[in-house]
Amino acid sequence: MKGTTGQPAGTREAPLLGPGVLRTALRTLAQRPGLAYRLALRGTAWATLAGTVVLLLALAASRPAFTEMQREADLARRQEDSYVPDTEVLLLVSVGALPVLLGLAAFAFGVLHTAHSLAVVAHVRPAAVGELWRRARRQAGRSAAVQACRGVLVGGLALAGALLWSLADVVLPAAEPVLGYVLLGLLVPAVLTLRVGLALAPAAAALEGLGATAALQRSWRLVRGAWWRTTVCVAPLAALTVAAYLTLRYAAEPTDRAAHALAMAVSSGNTYFAYTVAQLAPVAFALSLCALLTLPFTHTALTVLYTRRCAERGERAGEVGIPGS
Repeated sequence: MKGTTGQPAGTREAPLLGPGVLRTALRTLAQRPGLAYRLALRGTAWATLAGTVVLLLALAASRPAFTEMQREADLARRQEDSYVPDTEVLLLVSVGALPVLLGLAAFAFGVLHTAHSLAVVAHVRPAAVGELWRRARRQAGRSAAVQACRGVLVGGLALAGALLWSLADVVLPAAEPVLGYVLLGLLVPAVLTLRVGLALAPAAAALEGLGATAALQRSWRLVRGAWWRTTVCVAPLAALTVAAYLTLRYAAEPTDRAAHALAMAVSSGNTYFAYTVAQLAPVAFALSLCALLTLPFTHTALTVLYTRRCAERGERAGEVGIPGS
């Protein structure tokens, strides 16, 4: 297998092949939680900082549109007339900023997944956080491409289904309820199958040195024949992430008031600008904290799952050593 080397002394592959993927992942993470969470702190801090800069630039680009909206709203209020704001400029800015934010996320979390995978399977010194991060950054282009390609495939399929559903509502309004249920029944299993089938691609790219296409194909081959057992492991990880985000989003509700007040102060009372900032702040807070709390376990579990699927095929997961370890 590409990228596989001899089994170095002291590696922890044998414990990874014990019973229970999630239980093994918990045990592996508990052996050295500081390492995994320091790596997560680096990744999420970088992603949060870069994302904040992009959002600030987007808000700055939208400032004239917000100013015009406030001016028109004030004029309509004085004339006791109704007013519907024109959001075309805001939509254009959003369309421009969203791919940049998604690209930053793919880069940061691709590097982080690589670092976590290296930490799981390699014999690493306790103080090797910086070395792990540097090794992961050297694979940044490959890991980001894997994350991006997987997101495009899964997201593209989901988006195509949503567009078909909307088209059915316009072209065949009378048949829309039945056709909608048929599309839903076909789309949801297809998206889930694709997402589960590609779940191991980042670990394969990190540990076998595979490019994006090869890593996606490798993941699909590893999962094929073990789809249900893989789903049983991946579904709790997805549920954990969603539950953590919703909990943190609810807990972050007070931040929208602080963000609203700050935005009102810096925008000279522009209520549209302040409302937008107040909506973005708790979401950004919850996403960042959710990534910090859940990704170490999620990445560890997916790496353990990758080693299991390799072992089931009579193969050995790619080992990556650390110089001097």
